[in-house]
Amino acid sequence: MSGPDPGPSDEGEAGFVLLSVLAILIVVGAVLAAAILQVRSATGLAQARAEAVRLQGAADGIARLIAYELELGRTYRQAGTGLPEDGTVVACPLAPGRTALLSLQDQGTLIDLNATPRPAMEEAFRLLGVPDREALTLGAEIVDYRDPDDVPEPNGGAELPQYRTRSLPWGPRNAPFASVDEIDRLPSMNPVLAARLRPVLTVYNEGGRFDLAALVRRANPSAIRSLPGSAGPVPSPRQVFRLSVVVAEGRARAGRSAFLNLGAGGFLVWQQTVAPDLGTGTGHRACTMIAAALAAAP
Repeated sequence: MSGPDPGPSDEGEAGFVLLSVLAILIVVGAVLAAAILQVRSATGLAQARAEAVRLQGAADGIARLIAYELELGRTYRQAGTGLPEDGTVVACPLAPGRTALLSLQDQGTLIDLNATPRPAMEEAFRLLGVPDREALTLGAEIVDYRDPDDVPEPNGGAELPQYRTRSLPWGPRNAPFASVDEIDRLPSMNPVLAARLRPVLTVYNEGGRFDLAALVRRANPSAIRSLPGSAGPVPSPRQVFRLSVVVAEGRARAGRSAFLNLGAGGFLVWQQTVAPDLGTGTGHRACTMIAAALAAAP
């Protein structure tokens, strides 16, 4: 004797249960997928942070190594790393896929915004490719920015009224430039001029003398023949240096920029940065020592 056939209500209940189970499975699967993605994302982020820390440590170690070698060379008159001191970028392979880009710039060869006299600045600006009229104006604005008085320099000076005429909300500092970046505040400065002059300016050359021949040879070689007869090599006190180090591996980059005062205070500035100007470089014999020092580090 056969049992009773399932009625329509039984089939409906079974279908409802099946749909409910499927819905629960879909929800559980979505939750699990989200959890897996979250774990993977957190793991990837942690790995990226760890890699950034490793690259930053390498950049800091290289900067300190170069500083140590400079101090050692100054104290014991040794050759040290022999790295170029004119801002030339050096590329050092450290490990497969990892490269260090280094730049060392002796500030004693550069034009000091606070200490260099106006006529010397103007002459240098002209030889570096700045038109005569703009060279005069910039020289005057630089002096007005740094001197304590409110009297505009002749031939293009700018005190507070001239800044207001240009609709600038600030005025001259009436005190020494704190950094080269302040040239962007001068009324007549523009991005083209700033890009041309920034590499040859400093606020760390207290003597004010600079190596005009070296600057022109590097920044505007076509003007070499126009150099005055007195523009021979000017010895630098080799006191303050700017160090730039960028360590790159794949798409990850970390960097350190610093100003080092040899024998008088050590690091004046110590900034975590990725210098945009350190894009490519050439090899150097110091790379072998730098790579070996990093490999030996714990």
